[in-house]
Amino acid sequence: MSLTEASSAALEMQVQAERGVDTVRDARNTKQLLEAEELAKKSVKHILNLYLSTYVEQELKPGQSRDERKRQLTTYLALYYSTYIADLSRADLQMVVDDKQANGKIVMANRIRAALRAFTGWAHKRGHIAQDIGILLQSAGKEKSRERTPSLDQVKTIWGASFNMGNLWGPYIRLCILTGQRCRSDILHMQWSWIDFERCRYEIPNPKNGRPHIIHLSEPAIKELLNLQTLQADNPSPFIFTTTGRRAASGVSKAKLKLDNYIREIWGKAGQQLSFEPWVLHDLRRSQATALAEAGFDEGVVDRIQNHVATGSRASAVAAVYNKAQKLTERAVALDAWAKMVTGENNNVVKLRKA
Repeated sequence: MSLTEASSAALEMQVQAERGVDTVRDARNTKQLLEAEELAKKSVKHILNLYLSTYVEQELKPGQSRDERKRQLTTYLALYYSTYIADLSRADLQMVVDDKQANGKIVMANRIRAALRAFTGWAHKRGHIAQDIGILLQSAGKEKSRERTPSLDQVKTIWGASFNMGNLWGPYIRLCILTGQRCRSDILHMQWSWIDFERCRYEIPNPKNGRPHIIHLSEPAIKELLNLQTLQADNPSPFIFTTTGRRAASGVSKAKLKLDNYIREIWGKAGQQLSFEPWVLHDLRRSQATALAEAGFDEGVVDRIQNHVATGSRASAVAAVYNKAQKLTERAVALDAWAKMVTGENNNVVKLRKA
């Protein structure tokens, strides 16, 4: 702008000011309006990708829950990818939840609702949408709590069937049983650096509740780990259960289906009249807790074995460091007793023989 042009512009601003027009303020408001309009034109896909990359990938713990959250959002928001984020409505989101409910999938519908609410809450707090359209989403109904607890005989059958599962999934199943820890996160992602063979224990640095947790390793558990260590002698990996050496193994669901087939065959050969009811790996934790309680072990000891935290009595920061090893002696006694229950002389399992 030349000096003449600048003088002319200044004169124009003075004239406008005398008329009560603030050109600087109006220009700022116009700029803000244009920015808001531009933001509103961003698509659902654009904002969702931003949410996944900056929050889900960075803040949520790696594992099945995080992967499921990503799958739910990308699957059920795909229909609205090209929609402007400002045009996405609560009715659109409620329809996704209601469709699952109509198909009788109450639990899944509620999980999708939780994922959608988390996404819209994040988008609202960061100014991508004017209102949190997910906060009033209605649930799909009350869920029935799982009460499946395989009996000790059934756990023994699972134990026996695991020996037909090879050198990867067999030890995995057996360590799930022996330790009572969360199968997909704390066992599947177990690393050699967590193991202390001298003290017969391993420490999970970042379990589900975020508190480092020490687990006693019974003699059978140590034996399983030593065998796995030998198998990795030529191709060492940080991960205990791995097929690539670079990351933890995948394919738990397929392995579980094979295990169920072996269980049904063993259960039938053992002469059981009742069918082996459907179960999931997480049920093994309930079986362990039930068996130990029935054997007279203190509830507090069992809770610490499984790293349960009562929300009403959460430990302080100082106490949390102490509590990760609290009652470790009692926990070791309980886990050794549990190992004997599962692998003892009274195990009437029929083991399948490979042809």
